[in-house]
This record gives sequence, C-alpha cells and structure tokens, in this order.
Amino acid sequence: MNERSGEQGDFLAEAQLALDDLGDGIVAVKQLSKRLNNPDDVSKAYLNIKSNADVEFCIELTQEGYRVVGDHFDDNSQLSTNYYESLQALLTHESRSYVDSFAHSLQEKLFAAQSKLQQDQDDDENVS
Repeated sequence: MNERSGEQGDFLAEAQLALDDLGDGIVAVKQLSKRLNNPDDVSKAYLNIKSNADVEFCIELTQEGYRVVGDHFDDNSQLSTNYYESLQALLTHESRSYVDSFAHSLQEKLFAAQSKLQQDQDDDENVS
C-alpha cells in the first residue's frame, strides 16, 4: 500500500485508480460503490466488480489492503480476513474468469505487437 508520511491516504481516489488500471473487457462491471462510500471518510473505499462470468464482488480497500466483503454489489456483510496488496492480486486469487480474461487480453496485445513488428519488417524490406 502507498504510505503517505504516516497519514491515512485517500482510499477513494486510490480505489478509482485501481479500477482504471483494470483493462477494458477484463471484467464486466467495475465501479465505486455509490451506497457504501462516504466522501467525508476516505480512510476506506468500497468497489463493486462483476466478473465476465457474472460473479459479483464487493471489495473494501483500507490501509491493510484489499479484501472481499460481499458477494453482491454494495454488500459488506461478509468480511474476509484475507487482504491483498493490489486489486489485481485479489482478483487473480478470487476469480478464475479474471485470470482467463487477463490472459486473453495479454495474448491479443502480443499478437497485435507481433503483427505490427512483422509489418514494419516487411515495409523495411520493400524500401531497400
């Protein structure tokens, strides 16, 4: 977690950044909880995520890290004792469809990069 000179961080902002870091298509829905978050208390944040397999997670972010707190959006009634350093680490452990979607997205990017490299090499050969 980001230490901020001993002061509590703005976990609402950090949670939004973590959601933004999740690539498009990796999960079906990614949003901050409108019901559970309190703009006057940024010492914790709640995120709602739905996997591509239609599994919902309500995730809490505090100074201790990320943890699943419910299996429906805006549900913080099932507190887990397992904390994770990052949202990606939590999802990797908790959601097989996240792992599959991430791997597929990475594979597509690698194929696109390989195709671009091949095209650039072909262009270079045609110029000579």
